[in-house]
Amino acid sequence: MQHEQTVRAFLALFHTSNLDGAALRSMLAPDARYQPIVPIAPVRTGADAICAEMERQYKLYADCACDILHVAVTGDTVFTERVDTVRQLANGQATTTHVVGVFDLDDDGKIAWWREYWDALDCAGQLGIDDRAMRAMMCA
Repeated sequence: MQHEQTVRAFLALFHTSNLDGAALRSMLAPDARYQPIVPIAPVRTGADAICAEMERQYKLYADCACDILHVAVTGDTVFTERVDTVRQLANGQATTTHVVGVFDLDDDGKIAWWREYWDALDCAGQLGIDDRAMRAMMCA
């Protein structure tokens, strides 16, 4: 139950209008890894790199809302099924996507490995861009 609460608290910090990097960092293991979109985005390694990636993403969009549909926990792994909606800063357009986030927690209850699975082509279509532009956006 504690791992689920940790992930829910983490998602609440991430899915907000104002990103709190210090609070996010406090929930990550120092050597944590994050892959924003499996398999196309590179893995970010280290709490600082992950927070830098979050800050980069928040320069593209705002008003990130998260509707958690389901949570499953097995051992130190938490699976979340969500619907995320963001507002693109470039044009104000809302983009909604279904996401499966997988979180592995370490012995200290910190997030050690976080990966997100979602349909990048669906988001690209909502944005009116092609797959190459979407890859460039996510792999910066």
